[in-house]
Parts: sequence; structure tokens; C-alpha cells
Amino acid sequence: MNGMDETLRMAGFAVTAALVCFALRAAHRQSGAAAAIAAGLMLLFFAVTQLSAAAEVMQAVSRKTGLGDGTVTLLLKLTAMAYVTEFSAQLCRDAGEEGLAMKAALCGKLLLMAQILPLIVQIGDLTLALAP
Repeated sequence: MNGMDETLRMAGFAVTAALVCFALRAAHRQSGAAAAIAAGLMLLFFAVTQLSAAAEVMQAVSRKTGLGDGTVTLLLKLTAMAYVTEFSAQLCRDAGEEGLAMKAALCGKLLLMAQILPLIVQIGDLTLALAP
């Protein structure tokens, strides 16, 4: 399947799940929230299965540009962390837990900052090496 087919499949699932969640919430609020969380997790797993092609492209770009594999791996890891953090915050919102969603987002940002520090140091070292 190509990207458009996958996107249409995902969108169809999401709209169908939203309608089911809407109907469930009318009858029983907790069931609707649980269905929304389950559908969200299914969408996340679907998206993750599509990422291997993107990782291969990034590795090819890494080889062509001379970036170290560690740098590309770090960039992929940071991107994945950002998406997982946002996704978990949205799942908390789906469950009606806005406070928990904000805390998950803050925690994710702190974890991202901790992971990005080596890259910042590397960029600083490179800048100093290039300075006259």
C-alpha cells in the first residue's frame, strides 16, 4: 500500500472510532473514554509500524551528509519521544484528565531536554573548532 492508502485507512478508522466513542459516551461516559484510549493506542501502533521506512531514509541521508549515525539516531529518538509525549498527553485528555495531561507534557519536555544536551555540547564544540 502506498502512503495515501495508509492515510485513508487510518483516517477511516479514526472517524469510525470517534463515532463509536461519541455513541458510547452518550450511554456511559467511562466506556466512551476507554474506547477513545483504546482507539488512540491502536492508531499509535499503526503509526509506529510505518516508521521503519522513515528511519531507513534518515540513515541514507546520514551516510550521504557525513553525519554520524549517533546524531541521526539521536534525532530519531528525540522525534519519537516528542510524538509519544504528545500522544500520551492527548490520551490523558481523552480520559478527562487535563491535569495529568499537562504533567505528562512537562515530564516529556524535561526528558527531551536531558537527551538533547549532548547534541548541544557537540554543536558548541563544533562552533568553537570553526571559530578563528
